Amino acid sequence: MRLSILAAILTLLPLCSSSQELLTAYEKSKGKKTFTYEEGIRFCERLDSLSDQISLFTYGMTDAGYPLHLLVFDADKDFHPQTPKEVLLINNAIHPGEPDGVEASLMLLRDIATQSTLQKKYENVRILVIPFYNIGGVLNRNSHSRVNQIGPQSYGFRGNAKNYDLNRDFIKADAQNTMAFYQIFHTWNPHVFVDTHVSNGADYQYTMTLISSQEEKYGTHCARLIKSFMLPALYGKMKQAGQEMTPYVNVFGTVPDSGINAFMETPRYSNGYTSLFDCISFVSETHMLKPFDKRVEATRLLLENLLELTLMFKPSVHIEKDRLARNEFHSHHLSYPIPYEWVNSEICDSLFFKGYEAGFKKSKVSGLPRLYYDRSKPYEKYIPYWDNFKVSRAGHSVQHYIVPHAYQKIIVNLAANGVKLDTIKKVDSMQVLVAKIDDFQTSATPYEGHYLHSNTKVKWVSEKIRVNPGDYLITPDARTENFLANVLQPEAPDSYFNWNYFDPILQQKEGFSSYVFEDIAAEILKDDPQLRVQLEKEKVEDPELKNSAYKQLEFVYRHSIYFEKSYRRYPVFVVPY
Repeated sequence: MRLSILAAILTLLPLCSSSQELLTAYEKSKGKKTFTYEEGIRFCERLDSLSDQISLFTYGMTDAGYPLHLLVFDADKDFHPQTPKEVLLINNAIHPGEPDGVEASLMLLRDIATQSTLQKKYENVRILVIPFYNIGGVLNRNSHSRVNQIGPQSYGFRGNAKNYDLNRDFIKADAQNTMAFYQIFHTWNPHVFVDTHVSNGADYQYTMTLISSQEEKYGTHCARLIKSFMLPALYGKMKQAGQEMTPYVNVFGTVPDSGINAFMETPRYSNGYTSLFDCISFVSETHMLKPFDKRVEATRLLLENLLELTLMFKPSVHIEKDRLARNEFHSHHLSYPIPYEWVNSEICDSLFFKGYEAGFKKSKVSGLPRLYYDRSKPYEKYIPYWDNFKVSRAGHSVQHYIVPHAYQKIIVNLAANGVKLDTIKKVDSMQVLVAKIDDFQTSATPYEGHYLHSNTKVKWVSEKIRVNPGDYLITPDARTENFLANVLQPEAPDSYFNWNYFDPILQQKEGFSSYVFEDIAAEILKDDPQLRVQLEKEKVEDPELKNSAYKQLEFVYRHSIYFEKSYRRYPVFVVPY
């Protein structure tokens, strides 16, 4: 009898162990904890071994010395990257102190792996999950860096192994994580992307808020799909399920009552980057002051609804229509609109919003007035909402770009983003457009390892240049032209120029000795009366110039054949149609 009981217990032990392995840290702790990196990867490996419809891949290497993991669900057990199915990519823990999506997406994949009804439901969508994007930050575990956030008990840190905020790195690509993401993104070509986060900021009644990439960035077909169908349906489904959400609360003034701006995510951000490739992109932002378990529930619900809508609206069809339309657009050699830099304040909508009354009271720290929200006084009312964006300028319609061989960092980045590169084989001359950097501003303090340029203005001139063997000829196509315009045309806010890739051209390499150049300058003015007239005019308008012999010599030098052509001459050239 004892042997029979013991045998029964031993038989049950593997089942109990297996059951525990299929629970997330969130479930085991009843909504209090999130996975450590090691626990989470073991869970992913368990899913991979459990189901032949789920496969675990690794890509590249991150700054922390670990590869980037990717879980893929395909109901047909087909793990070749090319597929006729819709493809959704979920990215988690880019900010590891915001781990809601880690638990939500892994529980979702676990349930799909173990439930045939869910496998049938999602048979026509491929689900990709990056469980931990910022691995260095996940490993840097603590309980205090998210001072404004309720739970979990411990979590990772925002900075990665090199203390970069990886959600500012998708263009400059300083982190190895970013290069690994490029591999995943361009290998699997998702149609829909969502990056999971937790917000900071104002207090309000919603658990979930949402950032969607502006429809102005897309072609007509995707823009209509997003604005008229996917967003209304997504908000409707969340409300119907008891998780009403609102657009990300990017407060215009001090409190939401003064209105909110739609968040402008330029390509440095994950969804700003992915949208460059026609991928319909979202950021989920749960509210920091809601309990961890409620945030995870809301995130999972959002992911489930987004999956259903991806199946329903088939964004791949709309993306392909836009690319065909773009090819037709460029066949007429029209200019290409590039950055959407700011909210159009001339167009203000209203948004029904559920918030809390805000006020000011005496601070116990400073004795001065401090802001507070009174949760005993909820309100529901319409507030101003600015969600339309202006095209800041139009880029040139480009037949080719020419990038000199010297700029290998750029060449590596372009190749990693699926750009086709043709190497020039022989010396040639070409008529091109050359940008002269006319003006720019530079941040006074470092931003993510760079002294970032902004408000860049250029003058384009037509020149005949020499191209050399080893230089690169780049021909935009329907997939890459938006990306190329945003990184190679220097006025774009996240261009390679603004991220300091070309700073050596901003420094003058040669100069003059005043006592030598005096006689040369006199001859130049004698031979060029118009330059003399221009100098005299400038002296009248600029007292500092009038009273400085050196500055007057410099003026002549800069307008002479002796002044170096490379100074502020942008070295990426445009071959227009």
